[in-house]
Amino acid sequence: MKNFFRIARWEYMTRFRSRSFLFSTFILPMLFSLLITLPAFFLTYEEEVSTKLIGVVNLGERSLVTNLQKQLNKNFRLKNGTPEYVVMPVSVDNSPDYKKAHSELQTMQARMDSITQAYNAIKDLRVQYYNRRNLPNKNYLLQKTYDEMVETRELKDLIEIELETHQAQLDSVFNSEARRAADSLLFKQVLNAYLVIPEDIEDNSVIEYHTYTPGNLLEAERLHAVLNEIIIEARMANANINTRQISEWLEPVQLKKYQLRARGEQEWNFYVEFYGSIIGVVLLFMAIFTSGGFLFSSVLQEKTNRVIEVLLSYASSRQIMAGKIFGLGFLGLTQVLIWLGIAALFVFLNLFQAGQIPYLNWDNALYFLLYFCLGYLLYAAIFVSIGAVFSSEQEAQQINLVLRTLAILPVLLVFLLLKEPNSGIIQVLTYIPLLTPYFMIMRISQQGALALQADIYITTVILVVSIIGMVFVAAKIFRMGILMYGKKLNWKEIKLLLKTS
Repeated sequence: MKNFFRIARWEYMTRFRSRSFLFSTFILPMLFSLLITLPAFFLTYEEEVSTKLIGVVNLGERSLVTNLQKQLNKNFRLKNGTPEYVVMPVSVDNSPDYKKAHSELQTMQARMDSITQAYNAIKDLRVQYYNRRNLPNKNYLLQKTYDEMVETRELKDLIEIELETHQAQLDSVFNSEARRAADSLLFKQVLNAYLVIPEDIEDNSVIEYHTYTPGNLLEAERLHAVLNEIIIEARMANANINTRQISEWLEPVQLKKYQLRARGEQEWNFYVEFYGSIIGVVLLFMAIFTSGGFLFSSVLQEKTNRVIEVLLSYASSRQIMAGKIFGLGFLGLTQVLIWLGIAALFVFLNLFQAGQIPYLNWDNALYFLLYFCLGYLLYAAIFVSIGAVFSSEQEAQQINLVLRTLAILPVLLVFLLLKEPNSGIIQVLTYIPLLTPYFMIMRISQQGALALQADIYITTVILVVSIIGMVFVAAKIFRMGILMYGKKLNWKEIKLLLKTS
């Protein structure tokens, strides 16, 4: 027993003073937390600017642009009270193609005005002829003006068709030139984004949103919500619905989200729940594999350097194995306690409030310690076996990589866990010993320990039984495999070692 404590103390103190332990305890968790939470931060982060310029290629009514500016001013303002968004119709007045098409349309419009004026003059002249009773050659004059009116009307109809063609051509040129101008302003970062509003917006219901930075989802959602409100209000107004009623009906509703837990309902925040679960699993993974990695490399190095022979002359193989497992286990426990102490310090300093994070309580801290201890003992027995079986660290890294990949699987299923925490696949994976600690930490953070009492008892029993079995296997493999140099044990030899007493 004395040798066991000496070995455990030596393993603990040697690793505790190492730079790798300090790095994995303080620097690595901070880096992981930043890498995990930074996407959410940048997704919702908005740089403070004086104004955001939104271009509009408006193919429809001008009133929509005015209403858009009014709604944006109403809903979004900067801290100094100035509008956050300014709507700017995209101008194409300097485009040669647009100028040409516009000039042709004006020429055609002038012809249309002239022929309309002539047509109206003939109609007025016919009225004068008709009203004069004693007019000589009255019938002749009426027939002559009638023929002139028909001829003028036919010409007017042809010009109207031509005018419509020129108008369609001008609209097409305006559309293409305005898009080109807006793209140029967007590329030069003069505009933050621009909208293309079709002519038949109330029937079409499709507005294009163009941006140079597609990751700005918050801005797109804001414009989408405002445009929806404007179009719906316009449709209601066209249906002769009272304007005051429209404003009352379109008053936005605030949605507060609550989750029912064993201790009552608590307000639910997606980012807190999602990233809290992931960070909890990552920290548990780091704690287990940091200590397990030290154990793994310690066994392999001492076997390769033949230091193990000196240790065997000093203590039995079981004392060596137990000393290494418990010494590095206490190292991992120290790491976890440091993290819990830092979290408690943050709460004490009011850097964040524990009440805003439902899973941040002493009960969950104790369960974290429980599943760390059980998970570590299981993985430690596996790592001891791997270290005894393989002859070099390079050969053993493949198995180590498989274990690490398997252990991180719960992070990949976090969305399924949030959506269906009691689904069949989550239940099955929870009862797989190698995954049990991670899934239980995630489920406890989501559902609370009181709702999972049965699962906690079952998984604890599963882990204890698995640890006893794995330690028994590891003891036999370690006792014989630790002295085999330059040769990797195969499955037949491992089975033979397990059959020996």
